[in-house]
Amino acid sequence: MLLGWLRRRAASQRAKALVERLLSQAERNQLRRDGFLEVPSPSVSGRRYRIPRRGSPVAVLGPGGRVVYLCLQPEQPVAPEELLVLHKLMLEGAEEEYWQRANRVGRPMGRGMGRRLLG
Repeated sequence: MLLGWLRRRAASQRAKALVERLLSQAERNQLRRDGFLEVPSPSVSGRRYRIPRRGSPVAVLGPGGRVVYLCLQPEQPVAPEELLVLHKLMLEGAEEEYWQRANRVGRPMGRGMGRRLLG
């Protein structure tokens, strides 16, 4: 029991260090302030991705105002901070593959999530 807790804590600390290294100060500020990280699409002008602090589902805001939610999870469990970074890196570097692998979901999970992501 204690060993499992120590492993989860160590994983969480490594994930937080990863966020500190890979996100800019402005991105970290946005994440703290808004509860999500907004990433512009590298291939579609005006499309934005809003990745919530817990990493999924990701809100896709289209240039025409259309909103789609995508859910993509790794095969092995990762800390929430790592999941957020995984989404960011994949959207920036392999957006088409992200769309091919992700499941479209009707709406985000959790109380009030949609209002926070889209507000």
